[in-house]
Amino acid sequence: MKNDNVKKTLLIIDDTKPIRILIWKTFDKEYNVLMEAKVSQALETVRLRHDNIDLIILDYEMPEMNGDVLYSHIRKYCPEVPVIILSGSLSESRIARMRALGIKQFLSKPVNIKRLREEIGKIISNDDNPA
Repeated sequence: MKNDNVKKTLLIIDDTKPIRILIWKTFDKEYNVLMEAKVSQALETVRLRHDNIDLIILDYEMPEMNGDVLYSHIRKYCPEVPVIILSGSLSESRIARMRALGIKQFLSKPVNIKRLREEIGKIISNDDNPA
């Protein structure tokens, strides 16, 4: 069981270093921020630390596999952890496919940090106050 007095943990999975660094610098004081650039490393982090991850921010267009497939692998280890998808090209069909998998939040790149902060806050506060 997670200790509510411990900082929440965000896992950023994105192959674009400037995005990882921007998110890390923005949220490091409020959250524990883990960052992975490669799918294999991300899956290993999820496998080993799934009990401690509170939110995953996932780039849809990763070199090794797309967000649909990666999300399915992540769900094997942490089915309840919320995921925000980041993408430079959010088509209606892609959003519909991802919603069918259970993802509720999608943000376009370039990342709007204010909007990302709002979405993270909503998700984390819902996690702290389940209905």
